[in-house]
Amino acid sequence: MHQMVNAGSVDSLVCSVWQKIAPPKVEFMVWLALLGKLNTKDRLMKKKMIPEELNHCTFCHNHIEDVDHILMSCSVSWSIWEVIAADMGVQIVTQDNIRDFYASWINRRFTNKTRRKLWLASFFSTLWSLWMQRNAILFKQQTMNVESLCHIIKWRVATWSKTWEEKIPYSADLLVQNFQSIPMLFN
Repeated sequence: MHQMVNAGSVDSLVCSVWQKIAPPKVEFMVWLALLGKLNTKDRLMKKKMIPEELNHCTFCHNHIEDVDHILMSCSVSWSIWEVIAADMGVQIVTQDNIRDFYASWINRRFTNKTRRKLWLASFFSTLWSLWMQRNAILFKQQTMNVESLCHIIKWRVATWSKTWEEKIPYSADLLVQNFQSIPMLFN
């Protein structure tokens, strides 16, 4: 996965986030997640910024909150990944960590270029939405609503797709309402 460039090392998996599929701040957040640099409770505890007893998952409260757990393997997070993937016509399997999960996500092949971009955007949107929801719970005392969060993820994918070079012949509203039809619309 690593390739040598001059005296430094470039991680091609991490560099693959810069595709202009999502807003730059979202791609940056995904980049940080893949590098393990998001300030989860586990990371903050290791920096001695919070006590160990506060290091529990914001969603399930049953596990330490590291990047792999909060964004992928938590039962709450995983249920959201499964809904989004199923609506895109794909069955997914859990991976050991977020990097492997991202690698499996981006390596999935589609014959239709637009469907592939929608698939990639769904990864960025889901990761971003999970992180934003986690922060809203922690800092704004909001509650988790899985159905609502899935809807927000679909809206983000649809609205981001409107900025791409290739034009999608459906309005964002129509795309969200028919998200589960993406496999048929872009075959």
